[in-house]
Amino acid sequence: MPRMIQAAFIAVAALCTANTLAEELAIPHATLRLEGEVGRRTDAVLENWVLPMPDANPALLEMFRLRDRDPAYANPVPWAGEFVGKYLQSAIQLLQFTDSPELRAQVEAVVAELISTQSPEGYLGPFRKDERLLGQWDLWGHYHVLYALHAWYKATGDQAALDAATKAADFICNTYLDTDKRVHDAGSHEMNMAIMHALGILHRETGNERYFRLMKEIEKDWEKAPAGDYLRTGVDKVPFYKTPKPRWESLHSMQGLGELYRITSEEKYRDALLHFWHSIRESDIHNAGSFSTGEGAIGNPFKPGAIETCCTVAWIAYSVDALRLSADSTIADAIELATLNTVLGYEHPSGRWCTYDTPMDGKRPASAHTIVFQSREGTPELNCCSVNGARGLSIIADWGVLESTDGLYVNYYGPGTVKVESDNLRTWTLTQTTEYPAEGNVAISVEPGTSEETTLYFRIPAWSHATKASLNGDALPEPKAGDYLALRRSWKPGDTVTLDFDMTFHTLAGDHYVDFRGSLYRGPLLLAYDQKHNTLDPAELPALDLQSLNAKPATTDARFHPMVLFSVDTDKGPLQLVDYATAGAHGTYYQSWLPMKNLPPVAMNLMRPGHGDTLPKGEVFLQWSPAGKDLRYTLTVARDAAMNDVVDTITNLEKTAHFYRPPAERGDLYWTVNATGPGGEAGSQNGPFKFTIDPALPEAESGLLLDAPLHGKSAALTGNLIINEHARAVPGRDGKENGALYFDGRKTKLVYDIGAFPARNYSLSAWFAPDNLAANDDKWHHIFSAWAQGSDDPLRVSVQNKRLVANIEMPDGGAHCPGAELKDGEWTHVAVVKEETQLRLYVNGALIHTTTVPEELKTSATKIGLGCNPNFGELEGYQGAISDVRFYAGALTDAAIQRLQGIEAVQ
Repeated sequence: MPRMIQAAFIAVAALCTANTLAEELAIPHATLRLEGEVGRRTDAVLENWVLPMPDANPALLEMFRLRDRDPAYANPVPWAGEFVGKYLQSAIQLLQFTDSPELRAQVEAVVAELISTQSPEGYLGPFRKDERLLGQWDLWGHYHVLYALHAWYKATGDQAALDAATKAADFICNTYLDTDKRVHDAGSHEMNMAIMHALGILHRETGNERYFRLMKEIEKDWEKAPAGDYLRTGVDKVPFYKTPKPRWESLHSMQGLGELYRITSEEKYRDALLHFWHSIRESDIHNAGSFSTGEGAIGNPFKPGAIETCCTVAWIAYSVDALRLSADSTIADAIELATLNTVLGYEHPSGRWCTYDTPMDGKRPASAHTIVFQSREGTPELNCCSVNGARGLSIIADWGVLESTDGLYVNYYGPGTVKVESDNLRTWTLTQTTEYPAEGNVAISVEPGTSEETTLYFRIPAWSHATKASLNGDALPEPKAGDYLALRRSWKPGDTVTLDFDMTFHTLAGDHYVDFRGSLYRGPLLLAYDQKHNTLDPAELPALDLQSLNAKPATTDARFHPMVLFSVDTDKGPLQLVDYATAGAHGTYYQSWLPMKNLPPVAMNLMRPGHGDTLPKGEVFLQWSPAGKDLRYTLTVARDAAMNDVVDTITNLEKTAHFYRPPAERGDLYWTVNATGPGGEAGSQNGPFKFTIDPALPEAESGLLLDAPLHGKSAALTGNLIINEHARAVPGRDGKENGALYFDGRKTKLVYDIGAFPARNYSLSAWFAPDNLAANDDKWHHIFSAWAQGSDDPLRVSVQNKRLVANIEMPDGGAHCPGAELKDGEWTHVAVVKEETQLRLYVNGALIHTTTVPEELKTSATKIGLGCNPNFGELEGYQGAISDVRFYAGALTDAAIQRLQGIEAVQ
């Protein structure tokens, strides 16, 4: 057995946290010669996409020349100006991976041609003179172009590139600084305000104070931008998905926070950037490390929805900033997870194309098919993702090895050689001999650039719970998972550090959106079922028993050879599991959420009451997200956040909601929930929540989530009004003034935030009087709608073809309740009750239709629209009057419905 090295010879240091880090980690100039699958994929992307792309898509730059011609480039998409910038960002960084003279000559030519299209004022975009910088996503396009030109200058010293970038930045400042225009006025705020990031880079490069001044003006614009105030919401610890418009483009805008920190050293900027990183990581990163559901953050990483390539690239770029500002090794873990799974997954192994959407389960169509609307004559292959995808690989140069004043941080593992050129440390060469990520043993040979004492920091992944480490064959103390192993010594040529990572299989539990299935990992690789390697079809998949998992390496002669392939014993015979990055490469269906036995419960989210809510005395409706199947929940209520002073413990709950009657006296109470099942236990990931009982408040009906009388006013007695547009007061059912609100069907929109939509039981009561039914058609005209996104509408009550209808739309089954024919101006009472698996529709107190529905709705709905769809781009508006809307968490009885209708009817 190798002896343990004594502390006198080597120091093992702990990770420097964001609170103690004295400096920002720098990106040194590095030459990377990557081997293994990552190296092969990088070479394929270079040869089959990056090099052929400009010749195959000549209008990449021709669109800039045609901007003021007649005819011009055909109807460019608002973001067309980004294409050349995104392409160059990838290509320039790939020069660090290869000594290809062809690539260097091509990038040089594209940069020169781009510069030649610049207007005398400095404009570098594809839009006509009368609209330059003032609309579209024109500032967004300039952001990517400026970023690329600066990167070329840093890589080559080409002064013409820097001059072109500063000339464009000067034009932007001349347009928006000391004028009557503001960047806010350009619209598309989360996109166009990303120019702040490029302005910060150029300010630090040139010292031009005008660039910094415009950055500060954009910071002011954040306060009123519909996309959100990234600084103040970040400082206030608002989760990213709860910001007003959490689209993926905002991540590039928020990189401006990093530039503001670098320029001013004000910690609020760094703190906001890091807060949002952790918020996104906790609530919106999918099992493959990818970011976005439907191109934004929704607060749930399990819900199906488009996972766009550009979103993951933005996430990695943002993560690089977070890593440099914190030296937090778990951020590098997240970058690795995204790179080895999603990036290699969205780039086809041939290197010829990438996806727009790389789903957790499904197939992988090329972006040239799914977003073909972006193509034009001369740019048949160009879209936002095709030009951006290669950056997911080339950006390894920005995080693989980082530099501090005392040493190097090694984050990337895989076969190959990295040569780091550093003014501080001179030239270091690190050569890795390994089959990582397929296997866990990594031997790193060091050729130091200096004989002085230097620290090398080696990332120890958080998933490697029992890592073995040695130096020149001598064992080191076991390093801590989720940290850096810091080795300080006078390094000598031939010194070798060996890391043996713990490649034990580990799992991630999913929630109801994936039917409480699990994801299986080995090391950093997500495993998946793929039709290509199995005779079983998806509907036949057996459950993997985690208590007796037996997986053995397998082989294949497939065209695209996987990084790993395992044969897992099941009660239906062997099941082949392949790395997610290769799954679906042959056009086959794949699945990364697998049925499992003895899977631990998924961590829950407490839903209502919200943290900090003040409530009247009486019953409180408590609701939380489900943690799995066949579980029991324990509800705990205490007087302190540490949950030591317990008031009540309620055990053996089967449902994810409970009506709780707290003590009547005024005071703060805290609540949380634990789940127990065969696979273990789980708690709430966002609790405990606090609520305050105030006996002075009027006692509310149990479970009343929205109480909107609409008696001439839009505000609700219960429920938060967030959109109030074009509603006007009209007489009510009794003919008295201000008894209802009128909805014009074209512009009127009332939207209320109720925090979370009850998934199992609910009840609606409302009065309405339709108008202009002669013009009514088969489209939806919503009296009440909770539509969140496609196949996620837990209730809509509408007028359609002059009739009242109630519907539920869910992936696992919907419902339709036809109602009565309506008459203009006639007041009607409607009630809808969902109770377990039954949906009931009442008209004027009488039950008229009953149908079967899913017991638990898989919904992310949080908003209710009255007279409209609350989230869809089209209004789907209702024309007529509405009053006395009440929505409950809980199923009302027939008698309660009749009582409501009787009490509310005109006497």
